[in-house]
Amino acid sequence: MKNYEELLEKYERLKEEFETYQNFAESTIQLMNEKNTKLEKKLDSLTNIVEVGKYINSNVSEDNLIPMINDMIIGILGVTYSSIYLLQPDGKLIVKATNVFDGNHNFLENDFFSELNNGKPFVVNSKEKLFEQDNRRADIHSVIGVPVYLRERFMGYIIVEHTLCNFFGHDHITFISGIANQIGIALENNFLYKKVMESSIKDPLLGIFNRKYFFNFVEDEVKNEPNKAFAIVMLDIDNFKKFNDNYGHQFGDEVLIQVAKVIKNNIGENDKVARYGGEEIVIYLHRVEGYDETYRRVDELREKLSLNIVQHGEIKKTVTASFGISFYPGDGNDVQNVVSVADAMMYEAKKRGKNRVISSKNSLLREG
Repeated sequence: MKNYEELLEKYERLKEEFETYQNFAESTIQLMNEKNTKLEKKLDSLTNIVEVGKYINSNVSEDNLIPMINDMIIGILGVTYSSIYLLQPDGKLIVKATNVFDGNHNFLENDFFSELNNGKPFVVNSKEKLFEQDNRRADIHSVIGVPVYLRERFMGYIIVEHTLCNFFGHDHITFISGIANQIGIALENNFLYKKVMESSIKDPLLGIFNRKYFFNFVEDEVKNEPNKAFAIVMLDIDNFKKFNDNYGHQFGDEVLIQVAKVIKNNIGENDKVARYGGEEIVIYLHRVEGYDETYRRVDELREKLSLNIVQHGEIKKTVTASFGISFYPGDGNDVQNVVSVADAMMYEAKKRGKNRVISSKNSLLREG
């Protein structure tokens, strides 16, 4: 009997120890499962951020990059609305991408959320809908806002909304912050890309297109619309060498800059102007309604140029130019021929006294 009691006691003790161990093991397994779940979520989050980063870097040249990123946020998070706001030079945040059907909607104009426009992340959850005054939207009960920074510079906000209350938590801030960092880098890269592209097609001094881009553009126009009429204008600044010799190259540069500025401000939206070489400038006139009308337009440009005063330091001078006009397809079937005719007309204007316009289709002369 004694041995039986000892064995029973030993059994109960072992059973208790086993149950304690079993409970500990189950708790440990549960804890490990929870940690694994969290790690999997973090891994998924990191994977999504990496994929977003890859996508952004491969599309850095796209003008619609921000709307593309916004669409990715909606797809990854499964949210109701997502909007990306970017800071403008005047200090205002404006909507650059959103899936809110009313494109004029500005989240930060809401009385409550305008106070949160401080460059910090926030999460708002409410059992009551957050936009009582806006019946056109779904009822929103959960909102998260994450600022976009590039290094220490505040650049904007990502605002994401959901119809479910308590949908967003601080884990979402971490995830969206990763995307926000990618946006900051993408914006800088996109800006640098555009600067590089612009420098490859524009004259660095005058800010107008260079000769190579101009010819490529016009040749593409001819290729795409071979029957469309257009005009080419060549102009050469009168007495430019004297400006350089008498007043220095800095004044000469200012002359070129001012001439280019006057031309840019007095041609159509679809017209193109480029530096042909030295003090020669070439213009593509997209709209040609007739030879006389084109002549009138160019002569008005000549007159405005002659009235413009160029100033550099204490030096003030008026500048004139001689213009030649040619037409496609009347003056040639390819761009080079048409440009050559305009060039010849411009040199004829030089011979006949400068500061005038000569058209290949109009013998009228207009002196300044």
